[in-house]
Amino acid sequence: MNSRIFSVVKYLLFLSLAIFLLYWTFQGQDIGSLFNNIQQANYLWVLASVLACLIAHVLRAIRWTLLIEPLGYNISTKNAFYAVMIGYLANLAFPRLGEVSRCGVLHKTDKVPMNQLLGTVITERLFDLLLLLSTTLLAILLEFKRISGFIYQHVWLKLETVFADGLVLWMSLISMVLILFFYVIRLKIRVLIKPFSNSLKGFKSGLLSFWGMKNKGPFMLLSVLIWFCYFLSTYLCFFALSDTAELSPLAALSALVLGSLGMIVPVQGGIGAFHWMVAEGLGLYGIDKLHGLAFATLIHSTQLLVILIIGGISLIPTLLYRNKN
Repeated sequence: MNSRIFSVVKYLLFLSLAIFLLYWTFQGQDIGSLFNNIQQANYLWVLASVLACLIAHVLRAIRWTLLIEPLGYNISTKNAFYAVMIGYLANLAFPRLGEVSRCGVLHKTDKVPMNQLLGTVITERLFDLLLLLSTTLLAILLEFKRISGFIYQHVWLKLETVFADGLVLWMSLISMVLILFFYVIRLKIRVLIKPFSNSLKGFKSGLLSFWGMKNKGPFMLLSVLIWFCYFLSTYLCFFALSDTAELSPLAALSALVLGSLGMIVPVQGGIGAFHWMVAEGLGLYGIDKLHGLAFATLIHSTQLLVILIIGGISLIPTLLYRNKN
């Protein structure tokens, strides 16, 4: 009973934070003009953006099957894809629940032990974090002036008022970044292994499954392609709106990085945080906040709609399979 109450309270807290971030991001904006811009979008480009994102989800499912294979299970891409999409769907209700949910789906359909699946998911997430870090560094190198300006305006100036000593400020800033990075890793690991702490041997085999692969090249290639598809999805969506159509691929790279960082915030679907980060990032390229928010709302809502539709459809065969058994 207490765990249920805690879950409800946690859900309400996350939801309240999402609503606050959404309100804070959109306050003072002409919502009518914003939605008018979205209505006038070229939805052929939106469709192309959605397809690129869907391809990323399929590639993620294929990559997961490669991680599971060394454990002695031959999982179909179809079942893995259903599980991935259901995981995304679960994240819309409770942040960080998706990892456990998608493992639960494959446990039901393919009888793979949960502890081993959870180990493979953590391995996946570690690679994703490394790729996010690499993509962030690439964006900083290619767009140093703009991104450093963003950090200076939104982080440095605010912290400078708190810390008078520049050295203390630098040390504090670096410490905050490192603490946040390791906190995210620790949180993901703790959420995943807590229900299965008595089966750490199987969990460890899943965690180390990458090293059991005969050919690690396809896994690495798929990891890069997944993030390339995310980048492509962002860039293609630029062409849907007249105000962002002239933006460069480097702008898409910056928007991808900032949007991904926004999605790390523990709220349902990155609501509010994603919109603010992307809109502020596009401001570095001369896009005013209203049109930046229009773009952020368009790409976020369409990807959210895909998760709701495809994730909902993926539930049907999974539930039917459960009823047969």
